[in-house]
Amino acid sequence: MIYFILATLFSGIFFLNTVYAGTLSCSVTTAAGCSGVVIWRMSGSTNAHAELASQATAAYDNNVVCCSGVTGLGNSCTGTFATALKLSGTTNAHVQQTGSYANSACISVPSGGSVSIAYQATNCTGYDTTLGSMKATTNSHVGNTTAYSEYKICGTAAGAAEVYSVSITPAGDIAYGFVSLSNSTTTIGSTYTKTATNDGNATEKLNVKSSDATVGAGWTLASTVGTDQFKHEFSTTTGASWTVMPDSATYVTAKPSVAVSGTVAFDFRLTVPSLSTDYQQKSITITVQAVAP
Repeated sequence: MIYFILATLFSGIFFLNTVYAGTLSCSVTTAAGCSGVVIWRMSGSTNAHAELASQATAAYDNNVVCCSGVTGLGNSCTGTFATALKLSGTTNAHVQQTGSYANSACISVPSGGSVSIAYQATNCTGYDTTLGSMKATTNSHVGNTTAYSEYKICGTAAGAAEVYSVSITPAGDIAYGFVSLSNSTTTIGSTYTKTATNDGNATEKLNVKSSDATVGAGWTLASTVGTDQFKHEFSTTTGASWTVMPDSATYVTAKPSVAVSGTVAFDFRLTVPSLSTDYQQKSITITVQAVAP
């Protein structure tokens, strides 16, 4: 007896991780010791002039404002950013909080994140971190976090929420066709090979599972075939190796790490039961899941 099997492949499912990536942390350290992002540089720890992060004056190497802790943190003055200080020049500069100075020291995060700067007396309560301090609102010298009590330079930042998402191409069902009892068929060499693409904004893990076969008496997914019991496998190696989907409740890892815009080719192999209660066409759903790696 022969059976016609139709497997429906969903477009995948995705998850939004709403926990923002990291907490901003800044300190004044040396240029060589900064493992994060330099926001501005200073001629000393107090009563200092400032220069932009893009400068490399040797006398400023021992006092750089170095920030880290947030995914995608930068010092760009475009996109999602906040201006930490305005400088009267690119180097050897006085600073101001806001005003007409032409040069800006900025802190930036990826699109979807948030960043803010404020100036408070004494401390930075209510903000993630203290970047530095300054004596006056304009035409001021600048220093490290303890140099001045008049104005602390405070910052808070959050990276973009990570979105784990997968799209499946080409669209449409897999038509396995007619398959005899206890025999197998695959998508190898057919137009039914599916490509999963990471269309989220973070590296992700791809899992896959199969449903039981519905319509009529139905078949149960299992690791081996039997009466009304079938086996469903997938391959990401064009059939060089196959992985069993053991039951309809279990996701199996297909790829533990897929970069943004990365792709994975999926083939499937179906082995029908050794005996079936009925002879109706069956329908199976395959789901590809994107999650945090």
